Amino acid sequence: MNKYLVLVEHLPSTIFFTCLIIYFTNFSIFFCSLCFFFGWLIDIDHLIDYFFYKKKFNFDFGEFIFGNYFKYSNKIYIPFHSYEISFLITFLSFIFGEIELLFVSMAHMSHLLQDQFTNKVKTLSYFFVYRCLKSFNLESVCK
Repeated sequence: MNKYLVLVEHLPSTIFFTCLIIYFTNFSIFFCSLCFFFGWLIDIDHLIDYFFYKKKFNFDFGEFIFGNYFKYSNKIYIPFHSYEISFLITFLSFIFGEIELLFVSMAHMSHLLQDQFTNKVKTLSYFFVYRCLKSFNLESVCK
C-alpha cells in the first residue's frame, strides 16, 4: 500500500457526508468544518502517539507516515479514534436538534469503521475506555 494513501483514504466518505449536510440543510461552514475534522482530520491525533514515542519535538515526516512508532513504543493512544465521540455527537444532535451533527457523527463513525476493518485490531479497540483499561498496550489492542 502506498504510504501516502493515509493522507487521503478517508476523504471520499468525508466529502460524501459533507455533501449530505449541504443537500439536506442550509449550508453551514461550521458544520461542514466539523464534518471534515471528525471525518478526516481526526488522524491528527496520531501526532500525540508520535510525540510520546519521540519524547521530544523532532518531527520526521517519513518516520511519522510509516506509523512504526506504535510498534516501537508498544502503546496506542489516538484519543480522537473512539466510538464514544461518535455516540456523544449523536446524543448532542438530539439534545440541540441539529441534524447536521448526525452527519458529523456519521462521518466520524465511517472513519472509525474503515480503520476498524483495514487495520488489524481487536473488536473493542476503537473504544477509548477499552484502550485505557488495557493501559494503551499495543498487544491488547491489535491482533
